[in-house]
Amino acid sequence: MTVRILVAEDEENIRLALKTIVHKNLLCDEVVTCENGQDAWEKLQTQTYSLVISDWNMPLKTGFELLEAMRSNEQTRNVPMLLLTARSDKSSVITALQAGVSDYITKPFDKAMLIQKAAKLLAKSMVDTAQPDILSSPQSSPTISVADEVIKRIKSGENALPVLPELATKVEELFQRDEVELAELVKVVQTDPGITIKLISISNSPQYRGLSEIKSLDKAIARIGLKMTQNYVLVLAKRGLFKVDAPQYEALLNRIWQHSLATAACAQALAQKLALNDPDGYYTMGLLHDIGKLLLLQTFSEIAKKRADANEQQCIDLMENFHSEFGLLMLAKWKFPNDYQQVARYHEDVTKAPQPNNALYVVALANQLAIKNGFQATASREVSDSDINQAAHNLRAGASIIEAVTQQMKEYMAAQTDM
Repeated sequence: MTVRILVAEDEENIRLALKTIVHKNLLCDEVVTCENGQDAWEKLQTQTYSLVISDWNMPLKTGFELLEAMRSNEQTRNVPMLLLTARSDKSSVITALQAGVSDYITKPFDKAMLIQKAAKLLAKSMVDTAQPDILSSPQSSPTISVADEVIKRIKSGENALPVLPELATKVEELFQRDEVELAELVKVVQTDPGITIKLISISNSPQYRGLSEIKSLDKAIARIGLKMTQNYVLVLAKRGLFKVDAPQYEALLNRIWQHSLATAACAQALAQKLALNDPDGYYTMGLLHDIGKLLLLQTFSEIAKKRADANEQQCIDLMENFHSEFGLLMLAKWKFPNDYQQVARYHEDVTKAPQPNNALYVVALANQLAIKNGFQATASREVSDSDINQAAHNLRAGASIIEAVTQQMKEYMAAQTDM
């Protein structure tokens, strides 16, 4: 599916700026621009768009008139629109919302806010188009499959997307700064006694153990490192976020978890061997690359309690087919950067990525190495030597590097007793 975004703005300098921002920061194949609402409407009739970003005040057809036309047309009714407006008065905003605008942002717009809102709408649009016929099926239909019911629940909002725990959110916000002080991080983390105890335990594990036993949080973080502490907080938060009530799916959940940890460790090791910036950041990307599987598994296990026809293979097939789209949706909701979203969406097939980069190539290779070495959720997935060689070629990683990072990954997994 081609991911195409339409930008409608009559002021040329703003139009060009929007095109540049969208192209550099959103996962799309093409950015199409136009200078008035009538041109935008004509383009919407000839091509399929995943998102429309439109100014309110434009000649021939205003952004509001374009919105009304879109919502009254079967072909464009569900295309999300982000409306740019200088009208911050309450009545104009209410009018736009009543007409069906997906979101809005006031001019002069904040670039970060624009990217955040547009990315969230785009992610939802990509999920909605992944299996468009599901929502049209009657909920009471006796023929609806368990997999269809899972996706329908998530897409309709019946099952709300998990919210990143407050502590993890605060830590992520802290690391948005240019510099993070040890004392600041300690102050935030110590509000959660459970994670504090876990971090102290990790600092005393074989992976980090020093000459003396660590008993305080500040010394634990100093030994582990600031960035890896951020990663471990995310690991522990993620671990507690997704749970299944059905015992028959607990083993599957654990296998997904083990695969995520192995991929994270391997991605970090690859980044180190290839001398890439911020190797610890690659750990986080590896950790989150299959986040969509956890969301689908959790929802499936809830439905399975009431559906006698549900089984593990159906769940596995569902995850394999749709985890990338729902992973993208999760990370967009959690406001993770574009690189993280691209990894979640395209790590299974980097050739489909509109803007492939080292982050994607590293995690894609780490994902394959984890599977190749037995850290996988399902036995059905196989990775050949040629698959590994092709993925390694993208990074110019030779056999010696592959051998070294594989060994590091195995040692890391053998030492994991606290996660």
